[in-house]
Amino acid sequence: MKVLGLCTMGNSAACIVIDGFVISAIEEERLSRIKNDGGFPLKAIKRCMSDKKISFKEIDAIAVYWQPWRIFTRVLGVLKLFLENPFYIKYFFSSILQSFFGYKKNNNYPELSGSWLELFFIRSKLQSNFENFDEFKGKIYFLDHHECHAASSAFISGFSEKICLTFDGGGESISTAIFLCDKNQNLKKIKSLNWPNSLGHFYSAFTGYLGFRMLEGEYKMMGLAPYGNPKYKDIILDNILLKKNGGNYYLNTKILNYHMALNGKFSSELVRLFGPPRKKSDVFSQKHKDIASSVQSAFEEILLHMLKWVKSEYSDYNNLCIAGGCALNVTANGKVTSRGLFDQIFIPPGPHDAGSAIGAAFLVERNNSNKTEFTMKDAYTGPSYDDSFIINTFKKLNLSIPTKMNEMNLLNFTSKKLAEGQVIAWFQSSSEFGPRALGNRSFLADPRYDNIRETINQKIKKRELFRPFAPSCKLEVKNTFFEINQDSPFMNIVANVKKEKMNIIPAVTHTDGTARVHTVSRETNELYWKLLDQFEKITGVGVLLNTSFNIQEPIVESPLDAINCFLRSKVDVLIIGNYVCDANWRSINT
Repeated sequence: MKVLGLCTMGNSAACIVIDGFVISAIEEERLSRIKNDGGFPLKAIKRCMSDKKISFKEIDAIAVYWQPWRIFTRVLGVLKLFLENPFYIKYFFSSILQSFFGYKKNNNYPELSGSWLELFFIRSKLQSNFENFDEFKGKIYFLDHHECHAASSAFISGFSEKICLTFDGGGESISTAIFLCDKNQNLKKIKSLNWPNSLGHFYSAFTGYLGFRMLEGEYKMMGLAPYGNPKYKDIILDNILLKKNGGNYYLNTKILNYHMALNGKFSSELVRLFGPPRKKSDVFSQKHKDIASSVQSAFEEILLHMLKWVKSEYSDYNNLCIAGGCALNVTANGKVTSRGLFDQIFIPPGPHDAGSAIGAAFLVERNNSNKTEFTMKDAYTGPSYDDSFIINTFKKLNLSIPTKMNEMNLLNFTSKKLAEGQVIAWFQSSSEFGPRALGNRSFLADPRYDNIRETINQKIKKRELFRPFAPSCKLEVKNTFFEINQDSPFMNIVANVKKEKMNIIPAVTHTDGTARVHTVSRETNELYWKLLDQFEKITGVGVLLNTSFNIQEPIVESPLDAINCFLRSKVDVLIIGNYVCDANWRSINT
């Protein structure tokens, strides 16, 4: 069975799944070059189908990650917020307009947005944009949002029986769900919490309060949190985010309102509790850092509260899957693993809305063909580019063709440059699905140089100095450097750096002694593993600093994106396939 999976309105994406195997998946933003593009994924659909040479005639079904007719449940929730606080009326109408029509009046969030109304007309949308869509004879399926999240994680986890937690800003009507999933991929929902009780909206609203851009800056607040102390945690848990019996929680929207926060407005009670919100131009005070720490700690407290409940009720289930936008909180994921509630946890490479395109396709196969085995062996599901494409890109830009090396020379050259303290832009093979650079679209550096962090943050990435960098390590050395009892192939788990190794890899050790670990196996990314191996032979350290290949934009997708990004950066060397753009090449072409 061939299924085209779609996600729009969130982090738009498309995928193709054939007989349970993900053969292609890409986010719209990688192609449109619009960060967090939530528009209809036309470019992603075209790319998936053209790369795999699949026509609509061959597609058996189209799977959509949402059930749009359930919007009225969400509208009633918004109306309830208005009744709680008449001041909300201004944001009530803007929320309705945005939900139905993708209309955005807020200039702080100008990126493209899909709409619920658009989902009612998917067939006509596809028909007007694809000449051969009339050849499609299959059915379009609309799936429950949180079930799509659950399938995107649980079905590919490799666990026999598992508990699956999905939590985000909100689906059609709920924001949090817990499922049991058996070896035949039967999902049974055992708990759900209705929106607006949302851990995602709680975290995002405080992100806006601290002056970050909501729906994008959450990871910045997470990076800031270790610099503070959770001194306001009890205030949050007593007034805003309250524990309830049975693993439930309640978000007090009278004090913290997500939609008001999107417009830069905060309640007088929130200001009374924490003071005025931080302006983007304000220097971070210790109080700001303490608030970030308190928000993170309260988030973790509620997460563990839910998981302790479900583990007490279903003690025979020893493995956990997590999905939804909140699963990108890698610090919280690390706390879950360190507590030992579960033997193993699994988070997919795209736990956010984009991954729901994959989950939707899985569900259609599961429900229509009784498929029970699903495979996404790695995150490298995007396009790849051969030598002729790379050469033609240089020619189109009127640039000289750089030196080409064989694999052995390339690995030796790259390892030596890294060991000398240079920063490498590394572009290889198929792009990664999801928000993490996993060694195919990465900036790389030597983690032994502590000052390399400032160099990359200030001169290259142009971002806040407090934000940490992640380590990629050979799978074989993960326990040498990190306190982690499982693999972390998708960079979704934070672990403690072993004390005796902190001074060896300071550039990837955060201020609290942790790191967002990326384990690399030879099986899933042989070239990147070989680079780590060669670097280890030279330095004795099988770890590299790995950050996404981008500067204030989506991660680069094509050779054109890579070359343009490199030319406007201060990165020392670009390696694209086996072609090397070093200082000599740059001097000739700039």
